[in-house]
Amino acid sequence: MADTAAVVQDRTASDNRQDFGIDDLLQFQVVTLGNKLGLSILRRALAPNNLSIREWRVICVMFVFGPSMARQISEHTALDPAHVSRTLHQLKRRGIVTFHENPDDKRQIIVDLTSEGTELARIVLPQVTEIANSIREIFSDDEFSQLLGYLQRANDHVDHLMAAEPD
Repeated sequence: MADTAAVVQDRTASDNRQDFGIDDLLQFQVVTLGNKLGLSILRRALAPNNLSIREWRVICVMFVFGPSMARQISEHTALDPAHVSRTLHQLKRRGIVTFHENPDDKRQIIVDLTSEGTELARIVLPQVTEIANSIREIFSDDEFSQLLGYLQRANDHVDHLMAAEPD
C-alpha cells in the first residue's frame, strides 16, 4: 500500500493548479465573514435567548417587514423554502409566530409574530446590531457606505444571474 503522504505530495506536484490561494476566492471570503459574524452573534445574542441563526433571520424579517407569507420570508432571507417552512413551524410551536389564512386567498397562509415574538425581537435586535456595528467601526463613514454599495451591487448581480438560470 502506498504511503498516503507520498500519494498526496505526488498528486499535488502533478496537478496543474492556478497560482492563487483560497483566500483569493470572493465566495470564500464572503461566506467566511458571514459565518464568523453569525457565530459571534449566535454566541453573544442568540444562544442566550434560545434562538438559532435561522430562527433569528426569520424573526428579524417579520419584525422589519411585518406579517408575511413563507415565500416572502424565503426571498428576504435567501433561505430555502423548506428550511423556512420548518423554522416557521418550530417558531409556532414555541409561541413566537402565528399562522393566519389570507382573507383574500384562503390557500395562502400569513405568518405574524406573536407579542412574545415581537418582544423577543426588541430584546435581541439591539444586541445583534451592536455586534454587527463593531465591523462598521473599522471603516470611515465613506468607506462603510462604499462597502454597503459594493455588497448591494454584488447581490443585485447574483440575483440577475439566478433569474437567468433555468428552474
